[in-house]
Order: sequence, then C-alpha cells, then structure tokens
Amino acid sequence: MWVKLSNNMVASPNFCMLYYLENAEMTECMTCGHSCYKPRTGRGKTLVAYKKLRYFPITSRLQRLFMSPRTAEHMTWHQAHDAVDGVMVHPSDGEA
Repeated sequence: MWVKLSNNMVASPNFCMLYYLENAEMTECMTCGHSCYKPRTGRGKTLVAYKKLRYFPITSRLQRLFMSPRTAEHMTWHQAHDAVDGVMVHPSDGEA
C-alpha cells in the first residue's frame, strides 16, 4: 500500500497566511499583498514558492505502531504501570 509521506502547503513569505484549501489558487497574500511565488527566470514553467510548510500526518504512523503487540505494549506502558507512592520513577508518576 502506498502512503503519502507529507502534505505540502505554500505559505506567505511573511507568514501571513497559508495557501491551502479555498486559498490554494491564490498567488498574492490577502494581508500584505506579497506574491507567494518567486519570479520566473529562464524557461521554467513551474512556480517556485518562497516558503513551504510540510505537514506529516501522524495517524497512519500511529496505527502502524499499534498494530504490533510488542510496540503497543511499550507505547502504553506509562498508563499501565503501577506507581509507588512517594517514588517518582517516570514523569507519568507526577501530579498533573
């Protein structure tokens, strides 16, 4: 099964906005008016963004980790272990 590793979103050079979903087709920032793409030089037809935000979805990775009983046991240890009063062995033994 092929899994998409990241979602790329174009961001404004001044970090004013993200060009995503309903704003994906825009080329200028609504706040500062700056173009989100670098000026084209030469014969290149592709648009090159000033800033890109890469988002790595974690849901599929966590599902894969919890599929293995061994890793699932290690990942849920902090909830399942018995804490001794007055002795802090792990940060999960502390008060919230």
